Amino acid sequence: MTEAVIQFEYRLDPPAPGAAAAAAAMTPVLRAAQALGIVGRDPGRYDGLAFGNLSWGRAGGFWITATQTADKPVLGEDDVVLIEDFAIEQNRVSARGALPPSSEALSHAALHARRHGAPTWVLHGHHPGLWQEDGRADLPVTDPAAANGTVAMARAVAAAGGGGSGLVIMGGHRDGVIAYAADADGVLAELRAALERLSRTDNQPTPGSPHARRR
Repeated sequence: MTEAVIQFEYRLDPPAPGAAAAAAAMTPVLRAAQALGIVGRDPGRYDGLAFGNLSWGRAGGFWITATQTADKPVLGEDDVVLIEDFAIEQNRVSARGALPPSSEALSHAALHARRHGAPTWVLHGHHPGLWQEDGRADLPVTDPAAANGTVAMARAVAAAGGGGSGLVIMGGHRDGVIAYAADADGVLAELRAALERLSRTDNQPTPGSPHARRR
């Protein structure tokens, strides 16, 4: 099991100024994602580990939740980490914070880099319904051979993501999804739109059922 296991090299320097403000900005977005069931902690899933992570900023420096903080109702300054620099192909990041960055930091970095310095919000979470084959609709899916937290996953996410916003199914990370947009409202809108499509699909009657439309 690689959930919550950090697989990249990292340097962690003392916390950066602005951590409290970053935590305050990220808390309402994390709370909204918790309400959607996309991030949090469930004793019956993933060995009880917290799942999901959130970041915002630019490729030249972005804030990300620290490892195992996605279930917190309020983020504190020790719960966010500033990624000052990263080298995806070298599998390393340089960070400032009290705790290590989230294990999916490379995938976040790849999406921030893909936006060429534009402000970006990225939210990675878990949703079994979206991840399963019949819930993916027309969403892009990464190669199942690319595992979570790896350089391969970061490359795959960057390749699959298109446009200024979107949502990608992480084919090699069970239940994993990752959404990105220019602002917090946009990243939550991507998640809500995907969940709404899934809800409509789930509510469609199956052919031959008593509720199927007759022609």
